[in-house]
Formats: sequence, structure tokens, C-alpha cells
Amino acid sequence: MAVCEMCGKDAYLSSVNVEGVELKVCPNCSKYGTKNPSLERRFNSRDRFKQDKSSNRQEVEWKIIENFSILLKKARDEKHFTQEQFAKFINERESVLQKWENGDLKPRIDVARKLEQILNLNLVVKDNKDTSEGDEDLTSNQKNKKAAEEFTLGDFIKIRKK
Repeated sequence: MAVCEMCGKDAYLSSVNVEGVELKVCPNCSKYGTKNPSLERRFNSRDRFKQDKSSNRQEVEWKIIENFSILLKKARDEKHFTQEQFAKFINERESVLQKWENGDLKPRIDVARKLEQILNLNLVVKDNKDTSEGDEDLTSNQKNKKAAEEFTLGDFIKIRKK
């Protein structure tokens, strides 16, 4: 099973032509277009193959440590930089640096790595998650919430009444 491109539902998909665009949609959304039967089998078999292959793979995620703001402020003070000087040095806005130091905002991973090199700190750590185990831990209600957070094409399409 795969995710419908219109509503985001996890179902068996069929290839449908919706307003001139070929989409892989669930049976509920297929009523909004015309079916392309020749491609339907090809998509379903390809999706099954991808799921089997990816379920055994481990996904490595990078995560910024919890006490990032405290370490950043201490390291900046040890280098005798003001917030204004340090912001110019790393090519960021002073307000963004203030939010980092207050803990209101976390930098992107690439920016955190840049800060690691400048301040000689360890700010980014690996967060190993097995994709198949992570999905099994979620209840069906949590899976629906997770799917609802993601946008699909159906969120942007205005359906015309005929």
C-alpha cells in the first residue's frame, strides 16, 4: 500500500488522470478523474517493491542537543565576541542569534555544524531510528495525525461542481 497523492490516505492506488495530470490516488479519490488501466498494475507492483526494500533500511537522522543554547552562549563569551560581532562573523542576523541563545529557536543542521567548527563544540548528534519499528510503535490514531500534518495535492486542488 502507498499514500494517495490527493487525500494522503494509505491505500492501494490506481493511476487516474485528474484535470490533465496523472496521479496515483485511492479508490475514493479516483471518482474525480478518468482511470488509466495500463499503468495501474505497474505503480502497485513498484510501490510494493519499494516498501519491502526500505523497511529493512535504517534511517539516520541528525539532531541538535538539548542544551544547545547554553553551550552556544558560553562558547561565544569565551571567544570574547559580542552578539553583534558573532552574528556578523557567522553571517546570521543578531536577532536569530539571540533566539538561539534564549532557546526559542534551533538552527538548521548545516548551520549547527558551521557553529561546531567555529566554536569547537559538539552540537549535533546522530539519532538512529529503524523505520519499520518507528511505524509499529504508533497507534492508528497517531498515524492519522502524522498523515494529516503532511500536505497532499488534494489540499491545493479546488474541486469544481459539474
